[in-house]
Amino acid sequence: MGRNAQAPVNWPRALSWAFYDFANTIYSAIVVSFAIALHVKEFTGVEKYTFIVMAASLLASGMVIPFAGELADRTGHPKRYLVAITLLCCASCAAISAAAWAPLILLLFFIANFSYNTSLSFYDSLLPSVAPPERRGLVSGVGVGLGYAGMALAIPIAILVRDLYARSHPVHVRTPLFALAAAMFLLGSLPLFLMVPEKPSAKPAPPGHRPLRLAWKRTLVTVRALPRHRNVLLFLLGNFFCVDAVNATIIGYAPYVKNVLGLTDTATLAWLIPFALCALALGVLGGRLSDRFGSRCAMISAAVCFFIATLICALARSPWVFFPAFLLLGGYGLATVWVAGRKMLLSLVPAGQVGKYFGLYNVGHKLSMIGIVLFGVLADVHVGGAPDGGYRAALLVQLFSMSVGLILISKVDVHDATG
Repeated sequence: MGRNAQAPVNWPRALSWAFYDFANTIYSAIVVSFAIALHVKEFTGVEKYTFIVMAASLLASGMVIPFAGELADRTGHPKRYLVAITLLCCASCAAISAAAWAPLILLLFFIANFSYNTSLSFYDSLLPSVAPPERRGLVSGVGVGLGYAGMALAIPIAILVRDLYARSHPVHVRTPLFALAAAMFLLGSLPLFLMVPEKPSAKPAPPGHRPLRLAWKRTLVTVRALPRHRNVLLFLLGNFFCVDAVNATIIGYAPYVKNVLGLTDTATLAWLIPFALCALALGVLGGRLSDRFGSRCAMISAAVCFFIATLICALARSPWVFFPAFLLLGGYGLATVWVAGRKMLLSLVPAGQVGKYFGLYNVGHKLSMIGIVLFGVLADVHVGGAPDGGYRAALLVQLFSMSVGLILISKVDVHDATG
């Protein structure tokens, strides 16, 4: 479709949808990328427990979301489920601030992270209801950009709250950050809850059929049929390996820069602000490039940039080498993997089956826990006799997953709506 023939976007609805990215990225930044690993290590003395629980929450979510996507397609109520599971995430996350026992903290984090990751299947399935096919890359890019705007807003607030709390000389200074993240997540979700309509079901459950049972059966049918859909299968596998590396670096960021580069808590948080601003702009750029040149080209460029950024960061001895690669190459790679991936999948699957395939797409995000477990295990090991050797090895091992993902994505034959 040419530029002059593009269908219009209902921007009030599209921005309301995109604001959920603003909201959930606040949770990801404050809780996953910063607070949880450092908070739990104060109780346990090691990294591995947080990373194992993170992997377990992703595994549990991965087992549920294909069914969740099919359920959204068959009932036409993805927003209803999204509201419920977002409330569960916020409640369990806030409760971490009141917990003072490591097993309870890890249990609450498991529930919060399971809910957060499962919610994304319902959220992604609402994209077709707010954007036409040829503008979904742009709208998805706006969502990712707003997500990083949410991070840029939340980090200074988190620093202020932590510093004010620290004046009372508590044993654990990050305690209030979980309640803060939950409150900001819920507040940022309200535009979607109030403004975005449900996505009508293109294939509703027939009369007399229970939606839950039918969703389960249809999910199994979809999984069994994947080998017959070569491009969808290649994309899902490639996305799995790309996101495996991305997930590990997201949760490994704070432990890595504190133990390898020697940054303070404040500096660790503060560097996320320019990263968020870079990712905001670069996520929108990735969306435009996806609409202009196609989602496969955009996703390949993102994987290449992320690979180079990871290599530089793993070898860097100075923050002034680490952070330029982290901000620019890493920011583009991280943001554009999400942006281009959403559009690529929408271009590969039938319109009436978006929810169930987004369910399988998100399985790649949730079952991609190999890198997370390896990072947590290697970080506690002194590789080569150096205290930071395990952390560097944990980052370098992510290059393998990203390489496999890049090869698989390059083999996908996809024809996007461009303009």
